[in-house]
Amino acid sequence: MVKTDMETPATTLAWRRRASRDARRTEIFRSLGLALRERGLASLTMQAIADRLGMTKGNLYYYFKNKQDLLYGCHLACMRLSLRALGDVRRSTEPPGTRLSQVLTRHIRAITDEVYGAVLLTDLESLTPAQRKRYVAMRDRFERGVRQIIREGIERGEFRKVDPRLAGFAILGAINWIPKWYNPKGELSSAEIADAFADFLVTALEV
Repeated sequence: MVKTDMETPATTLAWRRRASRDARRTEIFRSLGLALRERGLASLTMQAIADRLGMTKGNLYYYFKNKQDLLYGCHLACMRLSLRALGDVRRSTEPPGTRLSQVLTRHIRAITDEVYGAVLLTDLESLTPAQRKRYVAMRDRFERGVRQIIREGIERGEFRKVDPRLAGFAILGAINWIPKWYNPKGELSSAEIADAFADFLVTALEV
């Protein structure tokens, strides 16, 4: 039987082609996510990730110096997707409710994607202090952006008069719990979950 893309271990397909460095890093992240779902962090090794990719451990070290560096890179890649979404909606002329829905939808898609979902379940304590500091700074920038959209919605009379900071914590806290229960093979797709959550959370703010 011929294997499909989803059945092929994280990249007999992309790895053997002339993929870019970024594309290969993404494939490594995908392999990491799949391996984490199967093994958990404690028993995960660089060799297991390399085996899944069909490459040598030495080649894997060309991209990441150790497991901690790989986890860190995956956390940053996920946060960059969310910050990119925030940057895109900031340039939009849509009303605050539409912009908030768009950024939340893309944020949820980022953290439920199989590349990142399992990785985001790992504790930030596995990172070095310097790595945690950089990641937290990016996370805080995203949270401030979400609060700003909420604030704009209140000022325009589109949202109820709530505390933007608390509202932001409530919204992002609910979203950040999704990887705890999300199953890529479940009844609902990541897109369906993202749309439903964004609609529910934004509607809760509306007047």
